[in-house]
Amino acid sequence: MQKAYKLLSVQLGISRKQAKNLIDLGRVRAHNKPLKLARTLLPPTTRFEVLERVESALLYQDDVLLALCKSAGVDSYALQDKHAPYQLLHRLDKPTSGVLLLGCAPFYARALEAFKQRCVYKEYCALVEGMIAKKQTLNMPLKTHKSHAHANKGFVKSMCDSKGREAITHITPLKHYPRHTLLKVVIETGVTHQIRAHLSAIKHPIVGDTLYGAKPSAHLFLHAKRVKLLGYDLQAPTPPYFDLGEDFEFLE
Repeated sequence: MQKAYKLLSVQLGISRKQAKNLIDLGRVRAHNKPLKLARTLLPPTTRFEVLERVESALLYQDDVLLALCKSAGVDSYALQDKHAPYQLLHRLDKPTSGVLLLGCAPFYARALEAFKQRCVYKEYCALVEGMIAKKQTLNMPLKTHKSHAHANKGFVKSMCDSKGREAITHITPLKHYPRHTLLKVVIETGVTHQIRAHLSAIKHPIVGDTLYGAKPSAHLFLHAKRVKLLGYDLQAPTPPYFDLGEDFEFLE
């Protein structure tokens, strides 16, 4: 028996890191079933099926609202371009997955106002470095800086600044691992990179978020789990790479 990512690496002629990435994204099947864990032990004769990449999945659609489950690595505006006449009501960072809402008139204006008035419930799940023992509220103003050297790449970073915009983030530990904590995160405000910046500020950056001080990983472990807006309640299934074993440890 051998670990699945090692077998896949040999069969496809790719690196072990690339093989693990494909499994974590939920794009690999073995024995006609989705392969969830890269370290699953399988016979050397196992043959794998690699699925095409999916940019988004439809969660809900009517005449005025479109809800998508955005895949990690997909640009929010690219999805808007593909789903005209719906327009983005908010956006998710490119490496973040989860619920993405787009709307049409006349609902669109009402929904934007709801976001402005903080009448929208926004819930995420995040895996962070280190141990967070208790639930807490992070109330630290943030200021977003643009890097002119990377302006063509849209490079921005938010940092705590007493003169910045109000930013309120509620975090609740859901599960502890030897060196990581899985969190439920609810945000009241919507500053750029708010969750990423706040968690970095308390020395618990999101796994894979190298921009905010985390060690490299195949994924940024941040997922928009649920959004409630004007009577709608949309939820997105958690990506396969969040399905961690009890003795979870990262592969080197």
